[in-house]
Amino acid sequence: MSTLPTGVPPQPSAIQHIQQQQMSQASPQALAGKRKLESEQVEPKKQRPPMPPPHLLASLVPESAMFEDLLKMEQKLDWTILRKKAEVNDAIGKPTRIKRTMRVYLSNTAYNQAWQKEEEIAAGKEPMSVNVETGDGIPGWDFKIEGRLLDTGNLRIDKTAKRKFSQCIKHMVVEFGNRDLATYPEGNIVEWNPRTTPSGAPLDGFEIKRRGDQPVDCRIIIHLDQYPEKFKVLPPLCDLIGIKEESRSAVLSAMWKFIKTVGAQDKDDVTKLLPVGGLQKLMDPKDKDLPFHLLPEVVNRYLTAPAPVVLNYTINVDQDRNVNPKVFDIPLEIEDPLKTKAHAILSSLEGPPMRDIIAAEDEVATLAYMVRTSREKRDFLLAFSNDPANFINRWLASQARDLDLILGRQIGVPGENGGNIREEDLRRTDLFKMPWVEEAVTIHEGRRQAEYAEKVKQIQAEQQAQAARAAQQQQQQQQGRSAR
Repeated sequence: MSTLPTGVPPQPSAIQHIQQQQMSQASPQALAGKRKLESEQVEPKKQRPPMPPPHLLASLVPESAMFEDLLKMEQKLDWTILRKKAEVNDAIGKPTRIKRTMRVYLSNTAYNQAWQKEEEIAAGKEPMSVNVETGDGIPGWDFKIEGRLLDTGNLRIDKTAKRKFSQCIKHMVVEFGNRDLATYPEGNIVEWNPRTTPSGAPLDGFEIKRRGDQPVDCRIIIHLDQYPEKFKVLPPLCDLIGIKEESRSAVLSAMWKFIKTVGAQDKDDVTKLLPVGGLQKLMDPKDKDLPFHLLPEVVNRYLTAPAPVVLNYTINVDQDRNVNPKVFDIPLEIEDPLKTKAHAILSSLEGPPMRDIIAAEDEVATLAYMVRTSREKRDFLLAFSNDPANFINRWLASQARDLDLILGRQIGVPGENGGNIREEDLRRTDLFKMPWVEEAVTIHEGRRQAEYAEKVKQIQAEQQAQAARAAQQQQQQQQGRSAR
């Protein structure tokens, strides 16, 4: 601590005193929170030092030839990665769909039926007793709906992870008929919706358990989850473009082709569509034209959800297991599974490996910059040790030139001496022996003589004007005298 001239230590200011009181009165939790905020403050990222040019690095470190080869290889690798990354991004942006076939299997099993209990008694076994509370011993059946995607024969597609049955369905409803609700209160409609059902692992099938000892007719309604999402095209739009079911983008593309074919676009104003070629069926009869930007809105009016897939099946309880002899093959369009892999590759490029590469490049640049600065220090000290006197003179001259640049005394800017040349250059006598001096003197003398001739002409013109005015005044005076 420093002391005043009187020997009394300096007293803290009033603000510091108040701050100390506030810190002493603060609670430990507040102090801990403040320390945590200070520790969480992110330090600004340091800028990477510039990498020395290859020729300078080779002069600094003769053994850097291998390092230069590594840099060239890194540039080629970076270029290849950037090109492939751009190609992957372009492929991801385009809707790539694959046509697959989903095969659905329907079956059911029966348990605790009357004929099963008779067989158990005939075999000498005691049938299960009926328990109304737990449901044991009551006749019932299990209905199973299973599905899987068939192989396409393309190894690139088949070797990827297949989608489960539940991932290919957007919504499914199972309706059971001829079941009395008073006798069977479980309900005759079963609905599965991934939005309302708790999310879990994808499923290969669904199983529905119900009570009953009579055959039951059921209907399975499946809404497919296709990519891109498909819509049913309603008339009269479907009659114009000839598409009954397709994605929204495909419908808009077909509509644009139809407009170009019938010439519905106004030639004078391309932002308007004319009611020609059947386009008037989609427009309001009161409208004379349709703004082009409203075309997607008009098309959306004639798009609705596609018709679901309906499967019929009869649940029989006369056997332990009943399998439908028919399978149902449903065509399906899904997203290319390689897109997920491409997303994973792109995310891996931006993850920890990329951060490690950037950190390594920063360290290499820092080391190269340290080599350069160390070499400059070594050359500086070596030149001083070889010839101290001349080194000091050159160093002072260099510092003087730098000072002139800082203060603005440079060529082309007037200095304290009124000229456009630096003070340091004026002290050097060899400056005036250079080839440009003679030409500069000639130009300067030519300008000076031209300015002198111009001044002489101005003076002569003023003298002539004065003589003319004097002669005019004298003539006026003579005319006045003669008039008297």
